[in-house]
Amino acid sequence: MADKGSGKLSFRAIEAFIAVVEEGSVSQGAQRLGASVSAISLQLTNLEKVLNTRLVERSAQRFALTEAGHLFRQRALRILDEVDGAITELTTRQESPHFTLRMAVVEDFDNHIMPRWLTKLSEAFPNSRFVVKSGPSHENFSILSSRATDLIVAVDAMDPVDWIEEHPLMRDPYILVTSPTITANPELSDLINHPMVRYAREQHMGRQVEAQLRRIKFVPPKVHEFSSNQTLFSMVAATGGWAISTASAVHGTLSHRDDTHQKFAFYKLPMPAFSRIVSLYARKDILSSVPERAASDLRACLSDVFHNDADKLQLPARVQVFDVD
Repeated sequence: MADKGSGKLSFRAIEAFIAVVEEGSVSQGAQRLGASVSAISLQLTNLEKVLNTRLVERSAQRFALTEAGHLFRQRALRILDEVDGAITELTTRQESPHFTLRMAVVEDFDNHIMPRWLTKLSEAFPNSRFVVKSGPSHENFSILSSRATDLIVAVDAMDPVDWIEEHPLMRDPYILVTSPTITANPELSDLINHPMVRYAREQHMGRQVEAQLRRIKFVPPKVHEFSSNQTLFSMVAATGGWAISTASAVHGTLSHRDDTHQKFAFYKLPMPAFSRIVSLYARKDILSSVPERAASDLRACLSDVFHNDADKLQLPARVQVFDVD
């Protein structure tokens, strides 16, 4: 075995190394960890001294892992995963005083799902606290990949990979949302005369809707694009236009408004039906039973909201909540 350099190997230094590598710079790694650039640089320097090798080539023009850095990265990831797994296992056995579960969740769940779900999780894991970020699916997958979050709720928008475990939650059908000034049960020939309000193209929903429109060779002029459900629906009402959204997005955004049926109408799509799958994702085998329990509790909340309260908006298609993993 080769001689180690001076000093001791610290967990913080390993964490700093992984953050810098995954973020692609010392400054971004420092921002991710909430530390100063000088502190993270010092951690890297000390780590290289302990290992007696150069891990990262860094300068104003270049940032790259050395061969030793590539080798150490694989071991470092295993170390961090083992620590996370140990903390989670202790927490689920209520033998640890504190555990922070970081989550990133699609915007649709903010108002009506999150309070119920977090209440259930607090009862199941009383030693845990939650840090929750709302965002589109592509951003949620990105921060899960960078280890900046522990689990996410997102649309199935990526190919399976061996380091992620997936727990399907629901099938969410797309529906037509229009201004009430548009004729009832409109056909495509009716819609073409009114502005279409779109989801932003970087969002999975936006890409899925555009793909379906291209398949039927119906592509209305591009005028408005938005990443927020609230803004998208507001623009439908303001412009006398229409949009293609999902049952859960409509329910989460409009079910609590008193003027919903005065400003909007909901219909089946005048085209072949399609839907999206929403799942809970986590790093595989790291969080013990937490992802499975979190998914089970979330399905229960979804059933309560979408099944028991489904008639309020009289939507033309309903969310299908899955029963089991």
